[in-house]
Amino acid sequence: SSCSRAVGYKASIIIASAAMAAVKQVVARWLLFALSLAVLSVEAQRSSPWTAEGKELTVTPTIMTGILVGLLWVMLFLVGFCCLFQVQTPSFFEEKPLVLNKQY
Repeated sequence: SSCSRAVGYKASIIIASAAMAAVKQVVARWLLFALSLAVLSVEAQRSSPWTAEGKELTVTPTIMTGILVGLLWVMLFLVGFCCLFQVQTPSFFEEKPLVLNKQY
């Protein structure tokens, strides 16, 4: 009896340590993702262009704002369009009227 309890206890410790290792792996992946995102954002904000790049911007801040606002409107339209066509109505309706008895 006590031997089976010890085995069960050891098994639960092994399962808990495996779950903890999985959690640590997920956290490490998220940290790596956040770090790479930070590196990319810093690289995007560099002040001096490389020699291979052109001197003028092909997409100005005004054009980028227009593109982003346009994408927002397209996304809102698609959400509304999908929601509108997910509305389900019955294929037929009852012909008899609604009976209301004793309204006080």
